[in-house]
Amino acid sequence: MYRIEEYDRSADCKTLILSPDLFHEALAEDPKSGRRFHVKIKSGDDFDIVYYDNNDDLEPLDSYPKYQKPPFMASYRVYDENDTQTLWMGFFDGVTNMVFEELNEYTIVLTKLVLRETDIDVYCTDERILYFVPGQERLHVVKDLPKDLDPDSLLTIQKELASGIEDGTFRTLSSTYAFHNVFVLQWILNGRDLSHFRFITVDISDWAGIGAILSYVARYQIAFSRFGLKFVHIGNGYLGKYRTEELTKFFALDLEDAEADEENTLVVPSFMALSKTRFLKGIPHSIDQSVLTDRFKAEMDEYYDGLFGEEKVLGVMIRGTDYVTSGMTGDRVMASAQQMEPLIREWVSKYGFDRVFLATEDADALAYMHQAFGHLVVALSQERLKKSDLKQNEIISDYEKEHADGMYEEKLEDTTINYFYALYMLSRCDSFISSGRCNGSDIVLSFNNGHFSHFYKFAVGLEKTS
Repeated sequence: MYRIEEYDRSADCKTLILSPDLFHEALAEDPKSGRRFHVKIKSGDDFDIVYYDNNDDLEPLDSYPKYQKPPFMASYRVYDENDTQTLWMGFFDGVTNMVFEELNEYTIVLTKLVLRETDIDVYCTDERILYFVPGQERLHVVKDLPKDLDPDSLLTIQKELASGIEDGTFRTLSSTYAFHNVFVLQWILNGRDLSHFRFITVDISDWAGIGAILSYVARYQIAFSRFGLKFVHIGNGYLGKYRTEELTKFFALDLEDAEADEENTLVVPSFMALSKTRFLKGIPHSIDQSVLTDRFKAEMDEYYDGLFGEEKVLGVMIRGTDYVTSGMTGDRVMASAQQMEPLIREWVSKYGFDRVFLATEDADALAYMHQAFGHLVVALSQERLKKSDLKQNEIISDYEKEHADGMYEEKLEDTTINYFYALYMLSRCDSFISSGRCNGSDIVLSFNNGHFSHFYKFAVGLEKTS
């Protein structure tokens, strides 16, 4: 991204003439971070543009899981703000006003775009925007950004990254993320023509569990259908760490198409960059029970009914060892069993639950809950690990492969179905408490479809009572 800076007479750099293609001309010069251009204009003060790597305009890099390696953001050396067919204008749905704190390449491009394609009013404090966008009724150059705009319909583009990414609102975010949300398909196309493609695929890493797979496959299908592209999976018989053949025994996944090939299928360069968009993450709880095969659903219903009958059950999910080893930070940190106990105890007493159904892969959490609640706790039998068994910075799947005596390899039924039984059974409980934000809790909420009497999600703090 190019930022606008004061003209530096001491800098020995190339001079460009202000034009509608200014930034494209500069990008064609193969810019490197810190590279400067003088910009000469006919009327007004000359200025400089300086290139900054987009990967520097992110959250602190230590907030990313340890198994993810940079870069985490597209460079956007090639894009076309006039090709509206490949822009995701849905990013601006519900927005009536846009404000930005810094004049730069991306806020200039977005201003031009919203003034041309929407009814949004734009506010800024830098008069140099008029060099790029002639005065218009909906462009307001003001001394101070207004404080009285409706926050529910306001898009705020901040000078530095603050919020609006992980919380799902995407209404307060940096220039880089705002631009990326609109130009996401162009990043994937990388200068190619959309009409040449019918399908799209995203690499699903071999560490992905069943919760992540089901959640993201559904999101991919919805997101890319906006551009007429069908999501397919190309993975030599594997999806995440499971064989596709095994997955389709239990889940109704439309993963393949005989007509998809390398010529007509787009490949998303980076899941991490894609995940930073409302284009994908703004699709809430995007799966339902139709993802289950009839036989699998009937089997799980029979198990739940046989175990609990008409008892009133509180479902509790406690994530632990897998989240420790994957290095999750921020609002992905899970609450511990000890932190959750007071609320569980309060709800058991207040709402009169007969049982507490516990889903956890953490052996310590299971032991603590048995000690705290005794016979009330019911949990499925499954392989569980202790935090003390784990090596620092080690990913959970590596540990499992080393210690599970071969059970882990290619056997979905042995390693995952008990876990998925737990998710489904949680969705059938009267109420639900989750230790934090994860794909598993999203699946539980999706399957339940708003019927929990009460639910609480630690860390994020989402609560519903009725």
